[in-house]
Formats: sequence, C-alpha cells, structure tokens
Amino acid sequence: MNIRTSTIALGIGVVATFMSFSSFATYKERIAAGGWKSTATVTYKNAGRNYSKSIRNAEVKKITDKVSMLHRYERDLSQKVRDSIQEKINGKASITSYRFDVIGDLEIKLTGLPDGTIQAKVGNISVSSHVGLKRSWYARGSISLSSNKLTLTGKYNPYTGKLTNLVANSNFDVRSSVDFDSILDIIPGFNWLVTNKVEDLAERELENGVISALNTRLYGYEDVLFGLDRYLPKNTYVFNGVDYAVKVRDAFRDLVSNESITIKVSQTKKTLLKNGYVMLDHLNINISNHLFVKVSETPTVERFWDSGCLYSEFCEPEP
Repeated sequence: MNIRTSTIALGIGVVATFMSFSSFATYKERIAAGGWKSTATVTYKNAGRNYSKSIRNAEVKKITDKVSMLHRYERDLSQKVRDSIQEKINGKASITSYRFDVIGDLEIKLTGLPDGTIQAKVGNISVSSHVGLKRSWYARGSISLSSNKLTLTGKYNPYTGKLTNLVANSNFDVRSSVDFDSILDIIPGFNWLVTNKVEDLAERELENGVISALNTRLYGYEDVLFGLDRYLPKNTYVFNGVDYAVKVRDAFRDLVSNESITIKVSQTKKTLLKNGYVMLDHLNINISNHLFVKVSETPTVERFWDSGCLYSEFCEPEP
C-alpha cells in the first residue's frame, strides 16, 4: 500500500516537474550571429538635383560604435554621482533607489568662421537624478538633482578630427534639493555636502565626459568625427560622377565661412520578444542643408524556440 502510494506520488511529481518546465517553453527573439550591422543613407538635395542611397554592412557599424562610446559617459557619470552620495552617507544611511538620466540628444554644430577656423558647439543636454535614502523606518528621504542645458564652445581641428578648447556656458548649473523626515539630525551637515560636493562633481564630470568621449579615437586612426572618412565607403554613393562619401569627408575638412555641419546622436530601445531589449545607436548629419547622412544600427533579429527546461528528456519540442 505504501509502495503503491509512493509510486503514484512519484509519478505525479514527474508530471508536475514536466509541466513546470513546459510552462516556460516559448518563442523568443535575439540578435542573430553576425547580425550586428548598421545602415548608412546619404542624401543630396540642391538646385533640383536629388540623390539618395542606402547601404547596410558591418563596416559602417563602426560609425555607430563611436556613437555608442559617446553614450558610455552617461553610465560613467551616473556611477560617479551614486558613489559620491554613497561615500557621504556611508554607515549613516543606505540608498534604496537610484535613477540618473542625461536628457536630450547630444548635438554638435560646426561653423566656418571668417578667419578660416571652425567653431564647435556641443551640447543641448541636461541631467536629472533622484535618489531614495533611509536610515530606518522613521528616517527616510530623497535627493533630487537637475541642471539647465549644457553647451560647450570651442574649436574643431579639421586635420586631427578633434574638438579643442571646449568651455561650458557660464550659466551651466547643477542644482540639488534634499527632502528628509529626520535624517538631517542623524547626518550633520548632510545638506551642505550634497549641494556642494555632488553638484560640483556632476558639473565637472558631465563636461569632461562629453569632451573625452568625442575626442577618443575608437579604432585608432580616424581623422574625422565618428570616423566618417574611414567607414563611409568611397565609390558607393556616386551620382553624376560625384562621390558623395568624399564630399562628406571634405566638408569636415574644408568648412568655409558661414557654412555649417549639424550632428545629432541618439539612442532608441528595441524590444526583443520575451528576451529583454537592446539599445540602438543613431547618427544624423546635416551639411549646409543640402547634404545629409543618416547612420542607424539595424541588426538582424531572429526568432528561436526556447524549450524552457534544463533536462532534455522533459523538454517540450518546437511546434
């Protein structure tokens, strides 16, 4: 009797285990092997002449790789601000929640000046942060951090592809506010520490992070911003005998008085079916309102069957 009961119980357990594994079986999406590529579109519009062509490959992805590097400064800045707050409250309180955002798409504008130099303006971004803290059930609060728009002004060197002598707008300011119940009694001078140390850190690191990311040579030898001279292929965007990839490169090197180049970098989120998401990088360039370049990550997404189990004998086969 006991043996039979045990056997039945074991059988039920196996079925239950199988059902628990099978309940996770589903189709999901992922980026295919070798599927990380970007699409580069060059468009020319001037005096009734219109031309546009797109190509997609792994080589032009090196352009969006540089955009991705630019966005790394946001993560670095977020971590530095968090570490700074943690250092000041160490042993006195704990961080319960943390959010840090760089707001706006980074914009770079290059303008030819009468003296033959090229002015660079970088910015159009601000920061916002919210930190939740607690000491105990009776001592809770938060810190809010925000800034106005950051604009860096300096020079663009057409021979090295670097931005130099960048200086932030004089009115750039990061402000913080503290809202607590009784935690200020536990950490003397905490409000002062936040409104000085963290504000100064955020201002300094935001400026330095943008400059450093822009001037880093991702693959070691590009001479134009985002490697457009190397990774936008020649002999591909040709119309009426004109190679527009070469014209893009030359525009960065020979920007004359009153002509301008506006560059915007951005990221978008692409959701993968039941498998999280990936961030896609984008670059848009406007050269004097007649030559345009758009480079976007366009990875190949594939659907696959996830049996949702650890042991093959219990796996649910693909329908």
